[in-house]
Amino acid sequence: MQPIEIVHGEMLQGDSPQWDPLLEVAPELIDHFMWMFEVETQDGRRLHAFKHISTRCYLHLDHRANAFVYVGDQRYRRIDLAFLLEEALRPWWEKLDATPEEVATCWAVIQRARRHAAGDDTPMA
Repeated sequence: MQPIEIVHGEMLQGDSPQWDPLLEVAPELIDHFMWMFEVETQDGRRLHAFKHISTRCYLHLDHRANAFVYVGDQRYRRIDLAFLLEEALRPWWEKLDATPEEVATCWAVIQRARRHAAGDDTPMA
């Protein structure tokens, strides 16, 4: 079992969008997210915050496709990417306006993240 990784991070900027982390993870869904801000963590990592336009849920991603969730008090916890994607996207297909095609795209992205986490060398995108 891996230890829980929690890092302190502070907002660095919110003016110059950086889409590369989301393009690495889910280029098919890029039009459904807004880039919100960049966070610099205590270990020098840069996280980019993306908010889904319908669910209002966040993805915090670094440039290596690592996912983080905000836990409060300027702290972020590393989390499984596939789990975070499913949590952020599920309300879209369960309660909101996702089309059947969008739901299929969501599941394809989630499955790709699961394969990647399992050691499949297939690129994320």
